[in-house]
Amino acid sequence: MNKFIFIFSFLGAVLFAGRAFAAEPPVIFSNALLFQGDILVAVVSDKNAVPASASLDNRDISVFNYDNSYRIVGAIQANERVGYHDFSVKFADGAVFQKKIYIRARKFPVVDLGVPEKLGVTAEELARNLEKEKSDLNSIVAVKTANIFFSRNFGLPLANNSRIAAPYGEIRKSGGQLIRHLGVDFGAPKGSAVAAINDGIVKKAGDDPIYGNTVIVDHGAGIFSLYMHLDSIKAKVGQPVKYGQVVGTVGETGYATGSHLHLSIKINTVSVDPIRFVKILKLRSSTP
Repeated sequence: MNKFIFIFSFLGAVLFAGRAFAAEPPVIFSNALLFQGDILVAVVSDKNAVPASASLDNRDISVFNYDNSYRIVGAIQANERVGYHDFSVKFADGAVFQKKIYIRARKFPVVDLGVPEKLGVTAEELARNLEKEKSDLNSIVAVKTANIFFSRNFGLPLANNSRIAAPYGEIRKSGGQLIRHLGVDFGAPKGSAVAAINDGIVKKAGDDPIYGNTVIVDHGAGIFSLYMHLDSIKAKVGQPVKYGQVVGTVGETGYATGSHLHLSIKINTVSVDPIRFVKILKLRSSTP
């Protein structure tokens, strides 16, 4: 009995509406355990089922056709509520697949971090500036391209990605303010090459008051990569870029106190853990 309860809790409840599906569920999840800051990845296994849309708690998530299979990719916020959430897929013929999925808590580090004098702002001003800049960036990443530009798995941007200066989700206590770090800071020497993590179209290439020299690449289906605090920019708005193509060099422009690359991944405007994103979103078993 306990084993049955565990299995039900792990898988959640599944409901099919509309036409009858085959014995197997039409949607197969790639990652069984979901945590705050993760991405939800699923494949539509029924070749006769064409998904029209998908949602998580009535929030639209991405659906796209890749390599003759429909993929579903959803973002889970760093502060997502722990517990069961409603996942739904609507198909073109009116059928609906619904499932309760469970999102688990993730422990994020908390650090005391003062505002360096060189930045010339108080902690309160920094928090306000970050909120404004988040809104400005969202005006770019909210423009969703239906098609996809990539044709391989995503990678990481540096020749050496092992030096993590600050992880995703880190909570920074500064002058009474709690500021969430929604990217990964990779430590690297100034001038190190920064490569696009997959094919895409450049949507921003210029200076930013908070993040310094910044490049934003649209990969399609609501997936964007953001490269920040660059020393130099090697891309132009509207330019197509390929996986591994240099888009800039590591620097410390904007609100930065040392040489590093801040990499963010946004899916439908929600920031997810870049390292988890690359690990979980496996589009192919191998990449040429």
